[in-house]
Amino acid sequence: MSLIPDVLRREVIVEIYKRADDLDWDGLSPSDRSTWYVRWLDDPAIGGVLDTYMARDQARMWIKDMPMKHYARARSGIGPYASLVASRLPGAGQLTQLGFGPEWAPIEGTVKDKPNRCTVGDGQHQAQMIWGPPRAFQSLVWASLNAVIDDRPAPVMLVVTRQGERLTDGQIGRHRRIADRIGVEVRHLTVGAANHHQTADQR
Repeated sequence: MSLIPDVLRREVIVEIYKRADDLDWDGLSPSDRSTWYVRWLDDPAIGGVLDTYMARDQARMWIKDMPMKHYARARSGIGPYASLVASRLPGAGQLTQLGFGPEWAPIEGTVKDKPNRCTVGDGQHQAQMIWGPPRAFQSLVWASLNAVIDDRPAPVMLVVTRQGERLTDGQIGRHRRIADRIGVEVRHLTVGAANHHQTADQR
């Protein structure tokens, strides 16, 4: 797999990300995603290139475990493929301002992933911002508990949904009850992709 020339590898990843954007990848079921992996292998711009360097089953594994494993983080401006996505989600800086206010900003060098998190501050106060989509809420809770145990700045969970997605009042209420139980603040944001008009709705 490492035999793929870097230029070709990047071109293939760009093509994969374009197709994932068009499909609204986050909204696809696991079975739908598997179907598209097969279709991409039949695509001359993807599978046709990979076929020169690896067997078909290896190519499917490469697509799933390399570019698509990093897709969500890349859209948030994190990871080795961040420069290859066209449809971006708000990054740490934008989310800090949307979730905390215009005077807040990430502390340089603190951005980490799995889940996405960083230290943010306004010059007087600091917090540990931990963010992700609703499906990652369990990871946000675990990271928040670790931040408390490790005596880091007070964690704040940001549950981020995209325009067109909607949490029910019951889901939001459950997030808040869990956050209250562990003594951590949770905020809900709805944002648009960065290549569209940027909006945010905080609840």
